[in-house]
Amino acid sequence: MGTPGAAGAGAPGGGPGGRGGRRRVRLPRGRGLLLAAAALVLAGTTLVAALPGGGAAAGAGSAAGQAAPAGQVSSGDDLPLAGPQLCDGRPVDASLPPARDPGDAVAAIRARNQLRVGIDLNSYLWGYREPDSTRIVGFDIDLVQAIAEDLLGENPDIVYLAIPTAQRTQAIQEGTVDMVVRSMSITCDRWQDVAFSTAYFETGQQLEVPRNSSITGFDESLDGARVCSAAGSTASRLLQEQSHGAQLITQPNHLDCLVQVQLGLADALMTDTALAAGHLAQDPSMRLVGQRLTDESYGVAMNLANTDLVAWVNAVLEDYRAGGEDSQWRQSFDRWLAPYLYDGRRDPPPTPPEPEYLEGGLVD
Repeated sequence: MGTPGAAGAGAPGGGPGGRGGRRRVRLPRGRGLLLAAAALVLAGTTLVAALPGGGAAAGAGSAAGQAAPAGQVSSGDDLPLAGPQLCDGRPVDASLPPARDPGDAVAAIRARNQLRVGIDLNSYLWGYREPDSTRIVGFDIDLVQAIAEDLLGENPDIVYLAIPTAQRTQAIQEGTVDMVVRSMSITCDRWQDVAFSTAYFETGQQLEVPRNSSITGFDESLDGARVCSAAGSTASRLLQEQSHGAQLITQPNHLDCLVQVQLGLADALMTDTALAAGHLAQDPSMRLVGQRLTDESYGVAMNLANTDLVAWVNAVLEDYRAGGEDSQWRQSFDRWLAPYLYDGRRDPPPTPPEPEYLEGGLVD
């Protein structure tokens, strides 16, 4: 069975295996739920109720953490539409200094002896169910496992909830999940509603089209074209601000947009280069065009009130990045992303983003 929730996309079979730990999977309702439920029944696993909906957000750099699928990006230097953001004068990806000081949030997780995490099941390489298995695997999932083990010890109990792009913030604010680890870009607007860890990956928005497309980039070649993006994503907001005459289409997930293009219902999609790497792995007939339009970083999203958990996750990330080529970050990058985002003949060695820390509280 392919990646859940996207019948037309098709993920390559197999894939690197995930790590241990007890995992409970919660899946979206509708067609995706029916497909996923069939696989779980065959595997003899209990299906738990889920949030409705389905989705994720929106390429070309070339050094690690800056996603640029090797050989897939059109020529030309990256000239971002907007450079790294500042939020009231501070870097958008700055977060609390690392500390393992358990407060109310960490205590609650340990009291239930369980970590509840919002993820995406539609992102090949990042978060998806392994074909012919009930295991949830990917680059984001490796990080979840490291956080859970640090908080709860060996073989932690992790409840995974599949959350649509537009419902990530709501799930955090309502306490449905302790955190969202779902290729979620850190933005100033999102900082008003949730807290973020330091950055664990860098990427940016770019257009993705079929190889025979006449679309050349984020320019007049979009006039009259049907361009798809995930609802609530950075790509969706960027297209709304500057459509270049395109007809805008939104779907719950970025992978649903890939299916729309495959079915001839859209001419292009916008997502970020990191997620596009999964698309190109699934469908080599797709390519990235034009320049990368934004500079963005992924962070772990948590409740603004849970400062002890934010600082704890930042401490985990310090360890996760440490060790150079032997770091957990690098091992995960090599396992999932290197074949698509790294070309050893031209790219510098992959490295994680350098953390930025705040002097004081999360919000003034």
